[in-house]
Amino acid sequence: MKLKLENIKISYPGKFTLNADLELKQGEFHTFLGPSGCGKTTLLRIIAGFNTPDSGRIYLDGKDITDLPPEKRSISIVFQDYALFPNMNVEKNIAYGPETQHWPKDKIKTRTKELLEAVELPGYEKRKIETLSGGEKQRIALARAIAVNPALLLLDEPLSAADEKLKASLKAQIVETHRKNKLTTIYVTHDQEEAMTISDRISVFRRGNIECTGTPQEIYFKPKTLYTAKFVGQSNIIEGTVSSAGDLVEVRCTQGQIFKVQNRSYKYSAGDRVTLFFRPECCTAANGTEDNIIKGRIVDRIFYGRFYTCTVQTPMGLLTVYDTYPFHMDMAECSLTVSPDDIILFSE
Repeated sequence: MKLKLENIKISYPGKFTLNADLELKQGEFHTFLGPSGCGKTTLLRIIAGFNTPDSGRIYLDGKDITDLPPEKRSISIVFQDYALFPNMNVEKNIAYGPETQHWPKDKIKTRTKELLEAVELPGYEKRKIETLSGGEKQRIALARAIAVNPALLLLDEPLSAADEKLKASLKAQIVETHRKNKLTTIYVTHDQEEAMTISDRISVFRRGNIECTGTPQEIYFKPKTLYTAKFVGQSNIIEGTVSSAGDLVEVRCTQGQIFKVQNRSYKYSAGDRVTLFFRPECCTAANGTEDNIIKGRIVDRIFYGRFYTCTVQTPMGLLTVYDTYPFHMDMAECSLTVSPDDIILFSE
């Protein structure tokens, strides 16, 4: 099902005002990413029908559902604490939705067995909720949420309490469930790695506003705002002033270094104050013939198995560089370069 949020607004005096315009495609896995208290869960609850917006409309596959109660929206939600019914066994928890919709008993039994196999917990029908591990509870909550074949699945920080090993397993389970059932899914998290690895698209939230929406690759390498650039992943930020602007923008930093940047917008003029942004992996070893050569010295290096994270002291300050092989020696002098295509300019 397609989802459209049109001019959604709700105010929380002293906290923030939530504003949202967003469209999701059929079968899309969309993540709301941002720090705590920025409006992610609030918007999720508005979509589910638990909170009422001050203004705006919600459309599910073209139908206005803004004024419908939660049980009439064909939307299922998995809460952070799973919210399983402790007085019911696993089978009864999964069957709850189909039973309230008056499915035939044999169909409910078949559906329950089918879902337990899908979440790799066959034979768990009679287990009590208190006997389950955290990971098992999460999978039962997911099975219960999709039991009634919802038009839209909402997941509110479902992995926040899991350890790293369990997270990897549950993430795979969620993505597999999403794909197998061709669900349109919204996933709320503050974890950047989660968002980057499971999403078709990501909406980055800031103080109640959707700051930026795009694919993980767009969010990471071509962020539309400086906040997004700084919030997602590690970044290198340098301040400067435009000295000339043509197909390449030339930017002079305070320390005298000149950077050439691909001109994507043609909105800059000489004298404009700008911020240069590029990712650590965009820095490579220079051979002396490229543009944007940066001289520096490695002052710290951390080994991560597949690569090193190097901190490089330069005239512009400290830069972070990823490298898949060690430089010539620890704390060595180095010469780096970053392509004009890999630098993003932001107006100050």
